[in-house]
Amino acid sequence: LWKTYFKSGTGQLIIPPETKQKLSYSTTLPIWPKEIKTIVLSNKKDKTNENGICLKFVNGQLNALEHQLKQYQQELNIKANNFQGYTISIQEKLIEYIEENLNSSLSKKIKHQVDLIHYDYHIRALKLEYFQHKPNEYQGQLMKQICQSKYEQETSEQEYEFLKQQIAYYNLPSQSFECSPISHHPFIDSIQNLFVREALKKQFKEVAIQSRITLFNIYLKSAEDQREEYQKKHEANVKKMDASQHTLNNNEKLSSTLVQLINERCNKISERIQCIYKHKRESFQSKSN
Repeated sequence: LWKTYFKSGTGQLIIPPETKQKLSYSTTLPIWPKEIKTIVLSNKKDKTNENGICLKFVNGQLNALEHQLKQYQQELNIKANNFQGYTISIQEKLIEYIEENLNSSLSKKIKHQVDLIHYDYHIRALKLEYFQHKPNEYQGQLMKQICQSKYEQETSEQEYEFLKQQIAYYNLPSQSFECSPISHHPFIDSIQNLFVREALKKQFKEVAIQSRITLFNIYLKSAEDQREEYQKKHEANVKKMDASQHTLNNNEKLSSTLVQLINERCNKISERIQCIYKHKRESFQSKSN
């Protein structure tokens, strides 16, 4: 993860073969991830040498991790040498076990963070390229509006789908009323009269089930309404962008290059959000099993 931070900040993140087609923007720019800038620059009053400050910090972290790794390796070597019958084969099996059982969730989390760093790099590089073309205030604001509405539209879409997955899970037999802690209420269970107790249990169950159904429907309707609202908002912004290519008003006119950069940035924003929600769905699925 820290190596990825370093590569992003030194313009070494994107390997040329990684890009199948020629990109319309530079991928050798030094762009420090927001996480690093937030940590490093939050308490710095003088930010004139931002790149140097970030580089020093990340190098420090990498050196500390390398030192820690060497310490662990030395400890492992000592224990291995003192363990009778310890072989390379045993070591390989231990590593395999750790990777498959103990380290899988951490590895997935780190991989996800690395993926996001790549998306963030592309998104920021596209923004920098856009402003290299010296757009006027209207053109700059339009790009920001379209990208923001794309972010909202994709997020609401993914949130809606994620909510449906969660509701489907909570509607499984394993998540039924009988399997939930609230199915056994101390007050109801304490009633001695069997007829009264069963009648109250039935009534309590009906109210609980209906309340959950109502709540799920409210959540779903709210998410659906928001999805439609942001979809319409983004479509309106896209129409505005399309119209800007043909307008006679030079102040509002967008060149094909600027439109291409906006579209590419929107695509990367969508991919980033999809990546986030894919990770969310997989994590939820894993916890649900």
